[in-house]
Amino acid sequence: MSTAIVYHPDYLKHRQVEQHPECPERLSTTISHFQKTGLIDLVENITPEPAAIQDVERVHSREHINYIRCLSERGRGRFSIIDADTYVCSHTYDVALLAAGGVLAAGEAVWKGEVQNAFALIRPPGHHASYNQATGFCYFDNVSIMVKHLQENHGLKRAVIFDWDAHAPNGTMGTFYDDPSVLNMSIHQDPRSFYPGHGFIEEMGEGAGKGLTINFPVEAGAGNGDFIYFIEEFVIPRVRKFKPQIIVISAGQDSHHEDHISQLHVTDAGYAKMTKMFMELADELCGGKLVLELEGGYNLNTLPVTHQAITEQLMGTDYHGKIQGELHDSTRHLLRDLEDALKSTKIWQDAPEIDESKSVPKKSFKNRGKNSFFS
Repeated sequence: MSTAIVYHPDYLKHRQVEQHPECPERLSTTISHFQKTGLIDLVENITPEPAAIQDVERVHSREHINYIRCLSERGRGRFSIIDADTYVCSHTYDVALLAAGGVLAAGEAVWKGEVQNAFALIRPPGHHASYNQATGFCYFDNVSIMVKHLQENHGLKRAVIFDWDAHAPNGTMGTFYDDPSVLNMSIHQDPRSFYPGHGFIEEMGEGAGKGLTINFPVEAGAGNGDFIYFIEEFVIPRVRKFKPQIIVISAGQDSHHEDHISQLHVTDAGYAKMTKMFMELADELCGGKLVLELEGGYNLNTLPVTHQAITEQLMGTDYHGKIQGELHDSTRHLLRDLEDALKSTKIWQDAPEIDESKSVPKKSFKNRGKNSFFS
């Protein structure tokens, strides 16, 4: 089966203030690059519809939805300010619904077997939006809306969400914090000095979902070696134990080594490798059902090529560039801390131990970190 790209030209209508990193060019440069390289002709192209309000209401309050709608309606060439990072123009509400609809379309196509996997190239992003709050460039939590839709309408019982964006997915994390049907995992930059000030190891879920929210907050400077180590040693064994019916990647490419938003060092080869690892895991566990949806990524020069590497990997073409990047001691120690913390949760008491034999080069919901991208 084929790979799908989900995209709508109306995604370019939503705008923030001038020089804001979450700009329409994030997508227009990627689509233009795909057209120039011919990649767009090698995939299934899905043009989505806006999400239905009933789908959005499974994740957000009616008051929140109406608030975004009202701010958009009064725009008329002006911006409304939600917070220091997040603005609303006259198109924001409609495009945010369309972004959620794009991830819904990707999930539906993969779940129904119409395509093998899908990459939803959507904006605005969503993983910071909570039940009653837009923040961090996000208005509606697109990935949560899609998973809830599949649960409600298609009998989805177990899903894995993995977020490799540089920022912890506080919105998605909150949606499934007590939900035993979703294993929600994230690797991100240490939130003690980085937005959104959430995503610490001890934020591991509650009630029936305790142990199923997993945060891995790596130090600034972490890159390919650290991300791949975490996936190989920790993520894969636990996903196997959880036995998902679908795997969803919140793919934020702001962990790229040339992205100015973070201090992480993932390369195109690293993103392709991670994509391949999750493809193989999906093949093993859930018939290949894999959905990627765009979150962050703000370097307009590198983003199109990174998206090409990810998409070609989804199509089965291995990336030929060398994967460079050491594994840092701090990452190994952090994983040991995570393992120790999870021993208190029932679900992981018999989880496999991490491999301590690897050679590691020597190198040195209370918000406790940054609450803005820019401050």
